[in-house]
Amino acid sequence: MSVTNISLNSSMGALAKTIARGKVAVLKTDKFFGTDELCVIGKLVEGAVSEEMFVCGDSSKKVVSVESKSGDRLCSKIGAQVVLMVAGVNKEEINVGEELHFEKTDVNKPKPMGRIIIA
Repeated sequence: MSVTNISLNSSMGALAKTIARGKVAVLKTDKFFGTDELCVIGKLVEGAVSEEMFVCGDSSKKVVSVESKSGDRLCSKIGAQVVLMVAGVNKEEINVGEELHFEKTDVNKPKPMGRIIIA
């Protein structure tokens, strides 16, 4: 991996963290043996998609992992092919050619405070 790829991925990561919505056109769905998640192969149409995003309208359908040619855990390159593992979805619920809308509900989620130990 070159320095260009590292800097490009870090800038895309910052962009994906600020974008709270994304749309993916479904090309193929499949269920792997031994996993509860559904594998969705699609193209990113708009926005960005990252882990911990939810399918719009249902908070029980959550993106567990994202893989793409430009990196793992997130993708903000429009037109890129992405592989998503989505929990809480059956194969019959998603049709090929359909567009899935994702949103990040915890954009400004407060971080837990640590303890201060004075010895």
